[in-house]
Amino acid sequence: MNDPTKASDNEETPVPEQDEMNQVVDNKPPATESSKSAKRVLRFWLLFILLSSLVVLLTTRDDLRQNVIESSEQAVDYIAFDMLGWSPRELFIWRLRMAGLLESPLGQRWTQAVDLASKKPIQAGAQYRTTETFEDDEVEAHIYQVSLERGEKLVWQLTRQDTADSRLYASLERRKRNDEHWTTISHLDAEGDTQTRIASAAGDYRVVLQPELFAKVDYSLAMASGGSLPFPVEGAKQRDIGSVFGDPRDGGARKHHGVDIFAKKGTPITAVIDGYVRTGNSGLGGKHVWLSGGLFGLGSARYYYAHLDDFAVESGDKVKKGEVIGYVGNTGNARTTPPHLHFGIYAGGPVDPAPFLKPEPKLPAS
Repeated sequence: MNDPTKASDNEETPVPEQDEMNQVVDNKPPATESSKSAKRVLRFWLLFILLSSLVVLLTTRDDLRQNVIESSEQAVDYIAFDMLGWSPRELFIWRLRMAGLLESPLGQRWTQAVDLASKKPIQAGAQYRTTETFEDDEVEAHIYQVSLERGEKLVWQLTRQDTADSRLYASLERRKRNDEHWTTISHLDAEGDTQTRIASAAGDYRVVLQPELFAKVDYSLAMASGGSLPFPVEGAKQRDIGSVFGDPRDGGARKHHGVDIFAKKGTPITAVIDGYVRTGNSGLGGKHVWLSGGLFGLGSARYYYAHLDDFAVESGDKVKKGEVIGYVGNTGNARTTPPHLHFGIYAGGPVDPAPFLKPEPKLPAS
């Protein structure tokens, strides 16, 4: 017979609750519901007193309140810009969403303002200057657009004319040729500094301006576009270019990978950047110089000067922008042509130098 005092193999042996086991091991009596409730009430009052004290301090101490506001804004900006990669305009859209205004008619008008302005952008051209106002009872964006070739430089100066604390969202955007998508490449300040950007690819570039809601903003904007390199032949200009990039050579067997700048024999030729030079005398280019920037001439575009009459430098020399490195001639396969400099740019392949050599951009006078 089974012993009624022993548990059956088919019966579950009761297991104490984990909390009770811990309390037994710690030699502490099990917590009662009343003691747990008392602890919750105590935590509530401690938190209430802490928050009340903080509110009193922030209400009575202007310096503390300003520090808290600035710290909060900096924290939000850090998370949005550095961690999430948002633009200032995207952060404002998020704030509209958190305030429940994004889907409102007003919020929709603000988010659609850039698309509306992009249908009729202001064409800036080689030089442009304007002074405009965003009224606080209007919802709009302003767009100033210019077409650039690779190597052209865009210069602009954006200045707030008012002293309000409201935000003006300003960005530089690019759209490649045969592409409808705009990409933000830089966020702009409006402090009146002269800023520049060299086009790394041919396309349309635009300055997009939009204030936050209910903000009156006065601003001035000046823009100019032109070349990013100085002319490599002393006294010469674009009109002295006689053969352009892509012209056929040898009956169409090859193409001209540069521009020919005609000048008198012996005219000084100058470095277009700071860098290192390597000289040579062979092949189609005759006496020639390679100029490279970067550390010891590594990691940058290379600039090719051909048909020189003579050198003013030696291989390995470090030169400064504007320094004379040689003289115009007609050596190599140019023996039967008038003296000229063949100037080429190579950056992952040959690049048209003409846009680089346009006149330097100058902002229009106010």
